[in-house]
Amino acid sequence: MKKIILSSSLTLTLIFISQVFCVVYAQERPVISDSIYSSILKEQRSIKIQLPETYKPGSTDKYEVIYLTDGEWAMHPFSFIYKWAQDENYVPPAIIVAIPNNYIDKKNQRDRDFLPVHVPEPAISGGADNFLSFIKNEVIPYIDSKYPTNRTNSIYGHSYGGLFVLCALLNEPQLFESYYATDTPFRWNDDYLIRRANQKLENLPSDKVLWIAGIEETYKYQGIDRLDSLLQLRAPKNLHWKMVTYPNEKHNSVRLKAMYDGIKFSYSGYSNAPLSFHPMSGILLKDKPISIWVDSYTELRYTVDGLQ
Repeated sequence: MKKIILSSSLTLTLIFISQVFCVVYAQERPVISDSIYSSILKEQRSIKIQLPETYKPGSTDKYEVIYLTDGEWAMHPFSFIYKWAQDENYVPPAIIVAIPNNYIDKKNQRDRDFLPVHVPEPAISGGADNFLSFIKNEVIPYIDSKYPTNRTNSIYGHSYGGLFVLCALLNEPQLFESYYATDTPFRWNDDYLIRRANQKLENLPSDKVLWIAGIEETYKYQGIDRLDSLLQLRAPKNLHWKMVTYPNEKHNSVRLKAMYDGIKFSYSGYSNAPLSFHPMSGILLKDKPISIWVDSYTELRYTVDGLQ
């Protein structure tokens, strides 16, 4: 094995380049820090908003909104992956809204907000209905009033955040279009949400998207396998769902693959690929073919008389 030795000057150069890249990326994709007082939760809550690069003040363009739980860490990886997918024309531009967790006496309140019923462990739990009401009645109207949204929303959650996502699907299925849950312990509280899903699946509105992904251990030992079996048996035909497991990943590392594959699944069939004509100028002649290049699959419609 060859040993690579970096000089101090080269090391400093690489660090400088990395820092410049991060600065440029941050300048291109600014994150707006904001907060609102929640009369439902009785506390001030911070929110982080990232607008798409195509956003221009005064434009009539409207965008979908993707809401992220665990917003203090979820914004950076999700927005980076989403932009990567958008650059490849897999997904449309979107507004991303991250909701960071609240901390009281330095204790994270995510268990309180994500878990639907109170249990002895964790002791602070059972506030998922209030948190969902906070998002529905305070956060979403606030975002809709300040930014050019098209009233189409999705939600992402990891681990206990995924429990909350399933709660949202079962309790407020009209609120979001796509529901992303990654590496979620669905065995929580004796399969509480799996049992709830068994009662409510058949009443879901049409054309919702449910993406569930996790590592192999979570699938086998944390109840994802049982939810998978239930969905195969009881999921309505109009529910677009997929269950995926990833080998050789950990609880945290699986987030990156699951985010990317999840949004591609949700927007499957989307294409905004540019068309290239060869030659690029001139007059089309009868019986003289031309070449059209498309970066990815899309549906082409055309007329031969110039009419739309």
